Amino acid sequence: MGTEHSPKDSADSGSATTTAPTLIGSVQRACRLVEAMYTEGGATAKRLARLTGIPLPTVYHLLRTLSHEGYVQREGGAFRLSDDLPLAS
Repeated sequence: MGTEHSPKDSADSGSATTTAPTLIGSVQRACRLVEAMYTEGGATAKRLARLTGIPLPTVYHLLRTLSHEGYVQREGGAFRLSDDLPLAS
């Protein structure tokens, strides 16, 4: 059986030993929330927790941070991606 490599691993393909990349879990969870909001068009924190499998208190912390940074807006009880995402143009 061969080992599968993603495109991200291509830089390591020439080395004899491959080490796993260092991943930051909170960033991964925030990305899952952003993806869920994009798919849903907006959702409550409780629904986002169910969709992503992220514990509800963590969802609230991540949403607060994403909101503070301008990526998320709250409308009533639902959270959605901001119309003007603060991304480089």
